[in-house]
Amino acid sequence: MNSNELRKKFIDFFVSLNHKHFPSDSLIPSSDPTLLFTTAGMVQFKDYFLGKKTGVSRACSVQKCLRTSDIEKVGHTIRHLTFFEMLGNFSFGDYFKKEAIEWAWEFITKVVNLDIDKLYITVYKDDNEAYDIWSKIVKKDKIYRLSDETNFWKMGDTGPCGPCSEIIYDLGEEFGCKKPSCDVSCDCDRYLEVWNLVFTQFDRQSDGSLIPLKQKNIDTGMGLERLNMVVNGLKNVFETDVFNPIVNEITKNLNVNETDRKTKNYIYAIADHVRAATFAISEGVIPTTEGRGYVIRKIIRRAIRYLKLLGSDQPFLYKLVPVVVKTMKDTYPEVELHREKVAVIIKAEEEKFLETLDEGLKVINEIIVSGKKVVSGELVFKLYDTYGFPKEIVDEIFKEANITYNEKEFIEAEEKAKNLSRASWKGVKVVDTQIYTSSPQTKFVGYTQYSCKAKLLAIIKDKQTLNSISKSEQAELIFDQTPFYGESGGQVGDTGKILRDKKVVAEVVDTKKIEERIVHIAKIYDELKINDEFDLLIDIERRKDIMRHHTATHLLHKALREILGEHAIQSGSLVADNYFRFDFIHWEKLTDSQIKKIEETVNQKILECLPVTIFYTSLDKAKQLGATALFEEKYGEEVRVVAIGKEEQFYSLELCGGTHCSNTAEIGIFKILSESSVGTNMRRIEAICGRKVYEYITSFETKIKSVAELLEVNTIEEIKNKVEKLIQQNKKLQKEIENIKTKVSTQKVEEITKEKNGVKYVIKYIPSVDIKFLRSLSDETIKLYSSEPVVILLYSLENKKISIVLRTNDVGLKKGVSLKTITEKINNVLKIKFGGREDFFQGGGTIEKNVNPNNFIEILL
Repeated sequence: MNSNELRKKFIDFFVSLNHKHFPSDSLIPSSDPTLLFTTAGMVQFKDYFLGKKTGVSRACSVQKCLRTSDIEKVGHTIRHLTFFEMLGNFSFGDYFKKEAIEWAWEFITKVVNLDIDKLYITVYKDDNEAYDIWSKIVKKDKIYRLSDETNFWKMGDTGPCGPCSEIIYDLGEEFGCKKPSCDVSCDCDRYLEVWNLVFTQFDRQSDGSLIPLKQKNIDTGMGLERLNMVVNGLKNVFETDVFNPIVNEITKNLNVNETDRKTKNYIYAIADHVRAATFAISEGVIPTTEGRGYVIRKIIRRAIRYLKLLGSDQPFLYKLVPVVVKTMKDTYPEVELHREKVAVIIKAEEEKFLETLDEGLKVINEIIVSGKKVVSGELVFKLYDTYGFPKEIVDEIFKEANITYNEKEFIEAEEKAKNLSRASWKGVKVVDTQIYTSSPQTKFVGYTQYSCKAKLLAIIKDKQTLNSISKSEQAELIFDQTPFYGESGGQVGDTGKILRDKKVVAEVVDTKKIEERIVHIAKIYDELKINDEFDLLIDIERRKDIMRHHTATHLLHKALREILGEHAIQSGSLVADNYFRFDFIHWEKLTDSQIKKIEETVNQKILECLPVTIFYTSLDKAKQLGATALFEEKYGEEVRVVAIGKEEQFYSLELCGGTHCSNTAEIGIFKILSESSVGTNMRRIEAICGRKVYEYITSFETKIKSVAELLEVNTIEEIKNKVEKLIQQNKKLQKEIENIKTKVSTQKVEEITKEKNGVKYVIKYIPSVDIKFLRSLSDETIKLYSSEPVVILLYSLENKKISIVLRTNDVGLKKGVSLKTITEKINNVLKIKFGGREDFFQGGGTIEKNVNPNNFIEILL
């Protein structure tokens, strides 16, 4: 029985029991800002459990989940995963323990036909109700009462909580720990938890007491991969049909010993991690240094670490993405939609990380060469965290070199980094949508018209619904239809006016889209009442500016991929009336010539007057046409396609719900304002179009005229000549100032000259000057000793901060002078560091006591 069959059997079974089937929610939970990722099937139903949403009493789902709490076990046990699918059925104040238990047993034993003799049950130690129900189904010697640690679920120290009951499958003695005490409560691999039934029935108080909840809920979770494993009699989850193709692809491409246990563990971990990365990135999570991106980066790096241990030194993980997609696309089509993008991002992350691995090796070699036998655990963690260097390889190399480190310090540094990672997560903005969803969905007519008549359906003020509103500072309005575009897909919301009998009664300052309801945020100028009819009119010129910018983002996206490569895919955008910004994947700063080429390409497409066509089609058909989909958007079966160019060969084809020009000529002109970094492998372009470019040019001309007036010239060419002349004059004045300083300072210096072994040592103290001045003075001083070997030491000291410049000449080098040796002597006494070359060194730092030229003579000679 394969995974597709198991998913279908589960959903069909519970739908037949009047459960509403909900598709899997995103891995990114918008309903709970405390979670980085969706970790269980119940996450999307949180509002139903809390009574904030109603209308559904029974639900079932197959939910994509991602957890890293046991990541160190992934690949090393038969059951642990980061990315997995959770089968779940839920009751919101409807049925309770009896039905949940009986239906779970029916599905396990009669639908998927698990061997009853291999099944065991656990219940919470004090849950007599669950025990009694189970005792009528299975023998009592197969029911185990366990403690709070395993069989009592709680949200926190206080709040909703309740006992759990687990269905356990006995895999057999060969999977066990062989201890005489081994039973269902043992944490070895023999007894596998297949299904967990949570009975949420209490509200824990601050004093620890349990008060029964008014609404008792059921929340169950069963790992698809584990179910697949036991149904098909497999030895671990990595032998199931969702993993087997990935494992085979890894084994086929790497020259490794398949029978070696460690090798298998590494392969299994790689297979799990590439699944997790593929799904997370397909939902817009880009590897970064914080939040969700930090988690995905660590998962990818852990996979690369195992590839390194298997002897792979080149990017390989990205080659597994098509295998993951082929295995999962029927159930989760979004992974196929973003397949190429995911592969590009993973490959870029691999290339970057492999570079840091080499840097890590350099650090380790420096430690070995230094002769140190004990290093700090913090340094070892830095090798892991900063350079991403595998701890196992560090251990192995250090062992060969007889180097040890403090394990406790490593653990402390690791925990500190974890805390920083947790603290970096700021969460997401969560909107309580119930007040909006009580109104019907809004019909949007703004694709084809700028105004319309509409009936007022809802007035919302301070999270309260009203029947009418008089003059008020601000309120939210929902109509049955509207031409106002609600902010979504990166495009800002429309602004405009609300009229009654040609009189403005409200001004719309922003528009949001919430659960398919378009919410008008408005300043109220006159009384408005529910069910009254109004004329809605958007700010047409502002909308046209937004449309120009939005269509330009599509042209820019295509141009970036043509000029920089297919990896330069959009990862975010903001389309406003006054400008737009466009974030995309690229690993280096754009050159001036690249920026120029991008501008020229976009403007060329504007001048070609390409038609912009909008059409609706199925998601599959759009993919066949080669349409580009965006990470941050979620798509249904029917999609809206924006096509630029002639139908025979579209220049750009993207899935998009925004408003657009009907022809590229309407954009007018395109101008890039800036290009910058917004994170690792992430660049941002800010640009303007149409009349905003005209305003930009006008403003620029005004500034140029102001500069011309200050310089007392007329043309841009004259400005250039005048500025060049001023720069040269400034340089000449600076040199004169430096010369004056040199002359003045030479009158104040304390100087000692000594000779040893035919080399003259000149020590000069110059008070209160910086290192730049010392370098300048050394240039002048070295000229005085062109024919004799000399060592010149110039220094300045102020408030215990010392700056030193050392010089020698060619004659001194031939005589055997080593400035590096001299710096080491100084460092041994003053503890300051130097840098330089064979004839020049400079250094500085803080010293505890004053030094004079005689002290340096003693140090040097």
